[in-house]
Amino acid sequence: MAGDASGEVSTSNGKEGFIANPAFDLDRLVEKSPFSYCRGKLLRTSTGSGSVIPCSDLREAATLNDVISRYASKFPGSDRRAVVSMWTLYYFSILTVAPCVHLFAHRIGLPLGLSQVSIVCNEDTAEPEAFLMTADTFTAADPGAELHNLLLGHVEPLVEAIAAHAVVAPKLLWNNVAAYLAWILKEIAYKHSRERVEDGLALLDEPIWPDGRRNPMHGMIRIARQQCGLEFSRRKICCLRYNLPGVGGCGEACPVPDGRQ
Repeated sequence: MAGDASGEVSTSNGKEGFIANPAFDLDRLVEKSPFSYCRGKLLRTSTGSGSVIPCSDLREAATLNDVISRYASKFPGSDRRAVVSMWTLYYFSILTVAPCVHLFAHRIGLPLGLSQVSIVCNEDTAEPEAFLMTADTFTAADPGAELHNLLLGHVEPLVEAIAAHAVVAPKLLWNNVAAYLAWILKEIAYKHSRERVEDGLALLDEPIWPDGRRNPMHGMIRIARQQCGLEFSRRKICCLRYNLPGVGGCGEACPVPDGRQ
């Protein structure tokens, strides 16, 4: 596939999934696809609404605590750990879902290192809404390697900072990442093919990453079976969202009975 300046995609080199020209419209690529929910999540220019926070600033205690305090205003008196976890669910969903669609379905690489992007949050509640990129997209010859870079260069340092400043277990945060990653990779596999996302699934499932390091997401998503025999995915660690007023539980995906309501 090759992309022109308008974002139109056409086959030009006979190699499926390869984009030779990085000048394309990300939203246009997905607007009429099964992944249209990815529109508006990865921005090149600010929309002028919401507050824009450099993602690297979230490693600073003052910035992170200000964001979480603003978000906590939605849930007065609630368990702060649940508030933090819920905020990261929004954050990590945006960081994994749309990028994986572009990586594995379109072979488009995205500049999403922690120092390369800002998070656009709701002006009042600081709820994450989109990422604002400061660099251009590029051809992703190895989507699995690019996803690995995203996990090492963005997720890992942010998880360390949130765990340190917000007193939330790193395992809970990694499980939040794994939940969305498992879901979107399976969606891409269903709409395209499993072969297309095998490298991504390996980063999720294998105990050791390609660089020889222990995979912090290994075993975080487990396959369970209902009495009727139907299989479904279940988290290893509860995200605590059921402790927040007005927020529903995760159903069968939750490892805690109270969270399945």
